[in-house]
Amino acid sequence: MATRTRKGGLTGSKRVEDNSPGSKAKQVLDNALSALGNVSAVASTVTDVGAAIAKTAIDVTQIVTPGGYSKGFQSSTLTHKSDVYGGVAFPKQDFSGMLPGDLLNPQIELQATEEQLSSGLNHYAAGVRAQQLLSAGFKYIEEIGKTAQQHHKAESSLIKAATLGVKTQTEIINFDIANVEQDINREKLLQTDQKLVQAKISTTHEHRVTEQLRLFYEASERKKDSQIKILDLQNQELMQKYLTDTIQGGNR
Repeated sequence: MATRTRKGGLTGSKRVEDNSPGSKAKQVLDNALSALGNVSAVASTVTDVGAAIAKTAIDVTQIVTPGGYSKGFQSSTLTHKSDVYGGVAFPKQDFSGMLPGDLLNPQIELQATEEQLSSGLNHYAAGVRAQQLLSAGFKYIEEIGKTAQQHHKAESSLIKAATLGVKTQTEIINFDIANVEQDINREKLLQTDQKLVQAKISTTHEHRVTEQLRLFYEASERKKDSQIKILDLQNQELMQKYLTDTIQGGNR
């Protein structure tokens, strides 16, 4: 039975909160749909960002075109080898059929007569000789392997020598580059020294201009002083003449 809880008793409102299972299920469904919508929006945004990043990567790839090493690699003609014997046809020998299961209690199905024994011993002797021959063959193969190892060591030594030769040539080039850079720096030093000489010449010129200005203004001041003194003398002469004329006029 659905229960309803009345709220707002003090204010007299008619709000009723529905706590029924159907109402709760509807609320859960609404929340789930809302969350699903948010997740879809986020997923769409992430997809858009991923597409933009992929497009940017494609654009960068189209713009940047690496040159790489243009002289070709000696190792480009090498092929991957999966044969542990280096391409040599190594002989296979099955020893399982040569040994009985129990040497003290051999279970030999075939019985031999004297003639068969004699013939069998001859066969066994021939078999031993065959084993000796096989052993000699294996030792020979072992010697071939040792020779092949020496061959590869010698080849590796030559490759290392050639590599060291290239490194040595590179060091020679670096030495030449250092000499050229030294000459460049020496020229820069000479150019800087010339700039210093030019600066000294400019300083000497400016010093002479300053001295000339000083002499010019001193001469101007002396000229003005002389003019003033001349004016003073002229004034004094005029005053004396005036006084003389005044005194002579009074005596008359």
